Amino acid sequence: MVRKTLPPTAAALLILGACSGSDNATRWEPTRSAQSVAESECAEQVDVKMQLRGYPRRPSPETPQFSYRREIFAKCMRDKGYREE
Repeated sequence: MVRKTLPPTAAALLILGACSGSDNATRWEPTRSAQSVAESECAEQVDVKMQLRGYPRRPSPETPQFSYRREIFAKCMRDKGYREE
């Protein structure tokens, strides 16, 4: 089996081209229309976490699990780029 490799200079150019100084990352700004999608995704993720920990999925407001659920949901929304208003 013959294996073809790039010459070292070509490999270096490929690496330098991928690591160029320009910002190649797509900038994403959260929008109102995407917020409802993010909320439903976070609600689903929080439901799974609550269930895995043995907590009720929708705890009563007077229980400690309610504030725990709220904190997990807020962190998920922050991770998606939304801030509390």
